[in-house]
Amino acid sequence: MILNNPFSDFGVTVTNDRFVGRQVEIKQIYNRLFGDSFGNLAIMGLPRIGKSSLAWNGIIANKATLTKKKIVPLWIPLGEFSDLLEFLDEMLSQTTELIDENFPIISIKFKELQDSFVKAEKSIEKRRYVKKYLKTLKENNIRLIVAIDEFDNAKDIFNLQDFQFLREVSYNLEIKIGIVTISRKTIQELEPDNGSLSNFYQIFDELRLKLFSNEDMELYWSRIKKIGLTISDSYINNLLYYSGKHPYLLDMINYNVFNQIEQTQINLDETFSNTLENLKLKLFNEYESIINLMKQEALEGKLIQLIVGPQYNLTQRDVEKLLKYNLVSNSTNNSFECFAKYFDEYLFLKSSEIDIWPLWTETEIEIRSVIKQFLIEKYGETDWINKFVKGNPKKTEKIEALKTMMAKNINSFGDKASIHLVDYTYPYDMYDCFIHSDWAWFNKIFGKQFSDWKPKFDLLAKSRNPLAHNNKEFLAQSELNIATGYCQEILELIHKWKKN
Repeated sequence: MILNNPFSDFGVTVTNDRFVGRQVEIKQIYNRLFGDSFGNLAIMGLPRIGKSSLAWNGIIANKATLTKKKIVPLWIPLGEFSDLLEFLDEMLSQTTELIDENFPIISIKFKELQDSFVKAEKSIEKRRYVKKYLKTLKENNIRLIVAIDEFDNAKDIFNLQDFQFLREVSYNLEIKIGIVTISRKTIQELEPDNGSLSNFYQIFDELRLKLFSNEDMELYWSRIKKIGLTISDSYINNLLYYSGKHPYLLDMINYNVFNQIEQTQINLDETFSNTLENLKLKLFNEYESIINLMKQEALEGKLIQLIVGPQYNLTQRDVEKLLKYNLVSNSTNNSFECFAKYFDEYLFLKSSEIDIWPLWTETEIEIRSVIKQFLIEKYGETDWINKFVKGNPKKTEKIEALKTMMAKNINSFGDKASIHLVDYTYPYDMYDCFIHSDWAWFNKIFGKQFSDWKPKFDLLAKSRNPLAHNNKEFLAQSELNIATGYCQEILELIHKWKKN
């Protein structure tokens, strides 16, 4: 039997039999928008998780049925507009067209209001005509539902007053419309903050779209089997290793595999293996889009800590955020894993790409600056060395060694060499000679117990020499990952202290 690729439309909004599962989410849309009462709904989730497909199939695909019930659904991609007035112009235009098609008896009044909106010169006048238009809809028992795709663009298009206007038209009982936003970020993150005003995001129910459920996966594969293909368990397991239950990644891989075959009677496992190498770059690109979203949410480092380690400033709130995205899930022994095993491996690769030497150099500079601040506060800017040795006689030998090193550098490099003793300290010197001398002072920066920091500075001391001489291979990858985490932890603590 000749095979037409069943995934040829992957990457776009899917409809009809290509839209499978998501029945729980469809029910949430129905309950929120189409019952006797209604409200607003924010659909959010990872890139390419199927947000637009869900909204389209849950709302717009039912346009004919809905309009008979006097519910008018619109689809407006926000990326096409530069300001609120352009958006409102499109909203009125689409609404007037649908009213003319379905309720011609009352269409004249709406055309007049739309014309008045277009002719109005001032922004405030245009907003008033929009409210008159919506009030007229309400008086005629017509419910307007506006699905706004690409709502992440609202951050660059709408100002505080625009968000307040949208809140008004979806909250005021005389003009109330239903708004459905489709975005990666939450409305709270997109909306300008003003504590004196009511927030737009507070009048929304949230629908966080996750990966396919087990029931969705059964429907996904049953559709493919209906065309006569034999899908082995090994093929499914191999695919899940790279895609997990991510709808787009499933489609993308399947499309490329099925593009290599023309007949239904063929060994898909072998085709998958032959296709995989060419797919990896595409996979990496999609993984990067997920990581970039985590960067925007300040969660990239937290994700690497959770999966790769070490965990040094990871909070339960961070974990909850990652779980909300359905990006990670609980595994065995209180550990976590990502949605796909291969994405786990990719995170390990990303962590190993971090060039720790510049990071450690910055860390050294920051620690030395803190030590210098300590010395000034406690001993003053002049003759601090003698005062320090007098108060810490056990540190005399170390101070003498540092003085010898400084003299040698001044002799070799003249005025290019530093004349501050602290600039010649290495990790263990910083810890054992200076931080140890007055833990009460340094505790306000680093926290925890003094003994908690010893193994951390021990590892950094061990790591420094190989890194400084470009011999990173002398250290195990696990040691490099942990050292990276320690440097990041120290920098965050110092930066926080300096801000305060």
